[in-house]
Amino acid sequence: MEVRFGQVPFTVTHRHGGVNQLGGVFINGRPLPYVVRQRIVELAQRGVRPCEISRRLRVSHGCVSKILARFNETGSIRPGAIGGSKPKVATPRVVQMILSLKHTNPTMFAWEIRDRLLLERVCDHDSVPSISSINRYK
Repeated sequence: MEVRFGQVPFTVTHRHGGVNQLGGVFINGRPLPYVVRQRIVELAQRGVRPCEISRRLRVSHGCVSKILARFNETGSIRPGAIGGSKPKVATPRVVQMILSLKHTNPTMFAWEIRDRLLLERVCDHDSVPSISSINRYK
């Protein structure tokens, strides 16, 4: 079945698709086609407001905003990775700090340890261990 995102044809072959409130077609869990992402950025650069882009292309306002935010932040319109996250391997320094904090204050919550790791610049936001990872250290 062929449908259109505004003027962009889009063939639906996946069974988990649907039609949004604007009449646009989407496929659950799949990124918007590259040509539609490109069109969103082009319209925004011409001064068209996100709500108008949303109506014209029949893409949700949230999706338009997310694509424009990513473009403004990174310069890319590529979608993010689908599913999962990269495993973070704690460095010996991070592990030592976690164990030290747990030993010094056994009632300290994992989120507090996480905050301390960030506050003391042992980690940054990209490398700080998850709460579940912190809880694994005894």
